Amino acid sequence: MRRLIALFVVSFLFATSPRADSWPAAAVQARASANGQFVIRIAPGKSMGDVYGYAGAAKGAYATAEWHRFNGTSYERARAITLLNPIAPVDIEVTDRGGLITIDNWHNLGVGDVLVIYSPDGKVVKRFGLRDLYSKDDIARFQTSTSSIRWRCPGLSTSLESANELWVDDSVGGRLVFKLETGTFDYERKGGSCR
Repeated sequence: MRRLIALFVVSFLFATSPRADSWPAAAVQARASANGQFVIRIAPGKSMGDVYGYAGAAKGAYATAEWHRFNGTSYERARAITLLNPIAPVDIEVTDRGGLITIDNWHNLGVGDVLVIYSPDGKVVKRFGLRDLYSKDDIARFQTSTSSIRWRCPGLSTSLESANELWVDDSVGGRLVFKLETGTFDYERKGGSCR
């Protein structure tokens, strides 16, 4: 009987508490363009105080990106920039022309700049928060946890369809289609693969 009562209490606590998040430590990540001409390496930042939910924690340097370009025999460093991510992006894409797209923030899916398009020379083309992409009613449809808004399809939610077009499938069945040179986008309410 005690086991049954304990099981009931534990089940009740988990059923009524907000969904907690558990994140592994941010690590160095790299991605090559499909044509192999560029590799972009991301090093995590150290600004926990700028991560939602960690007010009062130490602030420091943001994540950095290094562009490496193939010169015919090896890769040589072309440039380095500071990203808009306090710790690290969750996902990145690299175009054949050397453009970089950062998606979401470590420990804060759907919070802050959820998608940033950088040109091949490292300049910000466009940055988006969820409010730039969706209406307030649409945002309310996404599942939330203590630190995140789960707006994207779990797993593989992004796809570079060309050197100038990125698709992002959201968690409610839609698809955002971004034009990378201009930062413009269209939303297809039923175009995504997630349901």
